[in-house]
Amino acid sequence: MNFLKNIAVLFRQYLFPAGESMVAVDVHAAEFRVIELAKKSDQYTVENLFCYQLNSGASSELEAIGFEDKSAALKKIVEELGLTGRPVCSSVSNALVMSKILELSATLSPVEIEHQVMLEIDRFVPYPIEEISFDYEIQGDSGGDDGQINVLLVASRRENTDDQVAVLSAAGLKPVILDVDVYAMERAFSLLVGQLPESVLEKPVAIYDFRGNSVTLYVMCGERNIYTREQNLGSQQIKKESHSFYEPETSLPEKGAEEGLIQAENPVAIINNAVVIQQVLRGLQFYEAANINDPVGHIVLAGDVAVNNDIDEAIKQQVGLAISIADPFKEMVVSKRLDKLDLTPSLFMIACGLALRGFVNGAH
Repeated sequence: MNFLKNIAVLFRQYLFPAGESMVAVDVHAAEFRVIELAKKSDQYTVENLFCYQLNSGASSELEAIGFEDKSAALKKIVEELGLTGRPVCSSVSNALVMSKILELSATLSPVEIEHQVMLEIDRFVPYPIEEISFDYEIQGDSGGDDGQINVLLVASRRENTDDQVAVLSAAGLKPVILDVDVYAMERAFSLLVGQLPESVLEKPVAIYDFRGNSVTLYVMCGERNIYTREQNLGSQQIKKESHSFYEPETSLPEKGAEEGLIQAENPVAIINNAVVIQQVLRGLQFYEAANINDPVGHIVLAGDVAVNNDIDEAIKQQVGLAISIADPFKEMVVSKRLDKLDLTPSLFMIACGLALRGFVNGAH
C-alpha cells in the first residue's frame, strides 16, 4: 500500500510540479479543511480535499485544543494525502487580527512607505512591536483625485501566528503564507462572481459562512469586503447530523489504495434551518444598522449548511432575496480520485481563497 501511495504521489508531482499546485489548510477551532489545487494555464483542478473535525466541543479559536492533539491529527492527514514537506498557505481568524487602511502619498518611495507603516503601527497597535507580526500591501489609488494610495496594514499578536505556524510545521508542512480569513473569502468570492447575474453584483452581496459553533457574515461590494461580523452560536442551536461527505468512524483509518479516500472521525455539524434563517435575518439587521452602503441584494450560504433541504427557498420567503449556495469548484476540474466523495464545495470557501493566494504570490 505504501509503495502504491508513493507512486501516486510521484505521479502527481510529475503532472503538477512545484509552482503548479498549492496546498491550503483552513484551521478553525478544532476543524481542519485541507485542499490541494493544481493549475495548468487558467484551469484549476481539485487534487486533494479533506475535512476533519477533531472535537465538536470547541466553539472558537480561544477554546484551546491542545497543540499536540491538533498537530498530531493534522500530521496524519498530511501523511495520508501525501503532502508531507509541501509549502502551505493558512490563515488566522478575523478576531485575532487588527487591520487598517492607510492613505499615503503616491509619491512616496517603498522605503518611505515602510517608514510610515512603522509609525502607524506605533499609534495603531496596542502592543510592543516585538510582540506582533504584521504585513502591509499597497492596494492602489485611493479613488480620489489627490494623488493618494491605499495601503492595507494587518497586525496580530505574534503568539497567534507562531501557534498556527507551529501546528503546520509539526504536521510536516512548510508554512509560506499566513493570511486572514476575510481576505481569503474575498478571493474565494471572485470564483463565484461569474455564477451570479450581473444585476446582482450592482448591490452588495452577503456571504454567511457557518463554521462549527459560529457564523461569520461577509458583505462584498464589487470584490471587496466592506463589512464583517462574527456571531457565536450556542451548542444547543447545533443539530448534529451525519453529512454525506463523511462516513463516521471511531478513528482515522489508513487510506485505501483503490479509493484514495480518508474517512472522518466525526460527522459534520449541520446547522438546522431555523438557526440559519435567524442568523441571516439578524446579520442583515446589524449590517443595515451600520449604514455602510446600499442594502444587500443577494445572499450566499457557505460552510456547514445542508444544501438539500430547501434552505434557500425558506430564506427567500423570509427576506425576499435570491439565495445561492457557494460552489467555488463549479468552474474547476475535480480529480477522478475524488469521484467517490459526495463533494460539499460550500465547506471550502476559505480554503480555496488561501490556495488562490499561493498562486498569486508564487508561494512554492
